[in-house]
Amino acid sequence: MSETTPYALLTGAGKKIGATVRDAVGAVNPDVWREFAYISLSAYSLVLPRRETVIDRGADGYLPIVLVHGLGGNRGCWTMLRLFLRLHGRRRVYAVGYETGSIEEHAAALRDFTERVREATGAAQVELVAHSLGGLVARYAIQRLGMADRVRTLVTLAAPHRGTYAAHYANTRLTLPLRPDSDLIGDLNGDDWSKTGVRLVAVYSDRDVYVVPHEMMTHPAAENIFVPNISHSQYLLAPSVFRVVVKQLAL
Repeated sequence: MSETTPYALLTGAGKKIGATVRDAVGAVNPDVWREFAYISLSAYSLVLPRRETVIDRGADGYLPIVLVHGLGGNRGCWTMLRLFLRLHGRRRVYAVGYETGSIEEHAAALRDFTERVREATGAAQVELVAHSLGGLVARYAIQRLGMADRVRTLVTLAAPHRGTYAAHYANTRLTLPLRPDSDLIGDLNGDDWSKTGVRLVAVYSDRDVYVVPHEMMTHPAAENIFVPNISHSQYLLAPSVFRVVVKQLAL
């Protein structure tokens, strides 16, 4: 009978632990790991100022663009898209930053920020690009706070236009209104969007782990554009999404 050494025991235990970890990791939806990876890649946004000084950057032949971040984000999230827009001749790009508060309060902040952009640039209207929660913030500002005549186009990226079932996992001030049966979702979707006069473009994908199912990112009155294999945070880094934004804002 062979002798079992401490080394053999440790090696055997290590292999069992490794196999257990491997199986646990393999059991997780790959889209979750994809999302973790893109969140990590967005960490650079944390070092940028949360507030932007609004100045006129010179006419570029287009309307100014206002970027609206989502839940847990900040204006720095838009750095890569801003660079991409700059390469395509868009100089007048501004990103609103908001912190604590409700969707309604964030919408009021967006309205005020947009007014500052209009005053600084002399433009009668702006274009809005909004990610995730920012899409509902922008819609509330347009539908409830009188911003409809100040916005030509709203492009949403992964916005929960019809809510998301993932919101049932948290009971917070900002996640409760994101549930499909919430008063806010019912209120906004009870309107006839065509009466706003604002062109609505909804970009959505099939790899989102926050807005589920992915059809919830679409809107019946929108030009719904499907971009495959994009996770929630990846919208802020993906050239395929950036190209859609540039094309739609040029129409």
